Amino acid sequence: MTAFTDRWGVPVQAESAKAVALLDQAVEDLAALAGEPVAGTRAALAEDDRLLLGHIYSAYLSLYANTSAGVAAARKVLDDLERFDGGTDEREVLHLRAARAWANGEWGEATRSLERALLHNPRDLLALKVAQDLYFFLGNRLDLRDVAARVLPAWPVDLPGWGYISGIYAFGLEENADYRAAEARARDALIDNPLDVWAVHALAHVFEMEGRQHEGVAFLTETAPDWSPSYFAVHNWWHRCLYHLDLLEFDEVLDLYDGPIRAERTDQWLDIVDAAALLWRLSLFGVDVNERAERLADDVEALLDGPVYVFNDWHAAMALALVGRQSEIEQLVASTRRHAVGTNRLAAERAGLTLLEGFASFADGHFDRALDLLVDIRPCAHAVGGSHAQRDIIDLTLLATAARAGQEALAQALLAERVARKPTGEQAAAALLRANGL
Repeated sequence: MTAFTDRWGVPVQAESAKAVALLDQAVEDLAALAGEPVAGTRAALAEDDRLLLGHIYSAYLSLYANTSAGVAAARKVLDDLERFDGGTDEREVLHLRAARAWANGEWGEATRSLERALLHNPRDLLALKVAQDLYFFLGNRLDLRDVAARVLPAWPVDLPGWGYISGIYAFGLEENADYRAAEARARDALIDNPLDVWAVHALAHVFEMEGRQHEGVAFLTETAPDWSPSYFAVHNWWHRCLYHLDLLEFDEVLDLYDGPIRAERTDQWLDIVDAAALLWRLSLFGVDVNERAERLADDVEALLDGPVYVFNDWHAAMALALVGRQSEIEQLVASTRRHAVGTNRLAAERAGLTLLEGFASFADGHFDRALDLLVDIRPCAHAVGGSHAQRDIIDLTLLATAARAGQEALAQALLAERVARKPTGEQAAAALLRANGL
């Protein structure tokens, strides 16, 4: 084995310089959410099967699917690496530990190994990206930001890849309500590389949280040619839908749902989650989504092969609840109670199961029960992961629940709270209350 360096100056053990270059591009594709990271990794390994970091990266990519099949595939890759009986350095060792911990459901343990990798090599872009994504799954907003802050001194502006760090940092800043700094960082990242989809996403979040709906629509419309080829594009279209919902432009939302969001019925959790959350929001406003929800519920059922990430299961419950498939939700809850492990089990016990049951109770017309479940869950709901924008569906559902339960004082208090936080959302929040009986 030879010690090469990747394009960011970090050591890589390999037998082929070409394989290292192919792996570099696959890692950059993940950082930018563009290109073909899976195909790029396969190409790198075809060039050099002894490229240990490439195999580990392949396991990471399987784990990102958040399915039992993905976990099994990752474990197989990692078990096969027993044949590497030497020739590894500290970077590979730490990534291997992180991947094995993730595959075993211990996401916090995985981040600790990745943080150690970043101490050894603060320009390890793979470690940084995977660590931030795991912090996102964990609902850990502070480390979502600070994992990038800790490596900033190692990434001067003139270093290739600096823009990715700025975009990663921008999202962490946004999730910690530092919107001015987040916007500046995201725009810097897009000047460096307009194809950086993660930076587009960070700026889309800023517009959402600050209630700048018209700017958000204009920004995503203008930049769509840059990010629409991305495998992450559905999520950015989803963000545009949130702006239209606040503007009560339901036809635009339905057009986007039937077009770029769900015209292709993918079986990826990332896309399923966005579709379920969107239909649920529309239903809260009284929009008929039944036919679309029936199709989505069919797609969801095919994915329920065991609990891996309760955030996804919560959204599966939304799709199933919209069409009255309560028995399937009961099975989902029972499976989570019995079979969830590690980090996912803790998240389910802390908040996930309450969310599943609360949303199912709302859809089943048990509004007092839903209110009891949802009214106190908000402070710990971050435990299931996701962003503030994604978890905002809890507040919207609570508004509708209070209205349907006849709790006018609570509904008005929640409305006042929401308007104070996002004044431009008042029209939509008032319309939601009217749609639910107040």
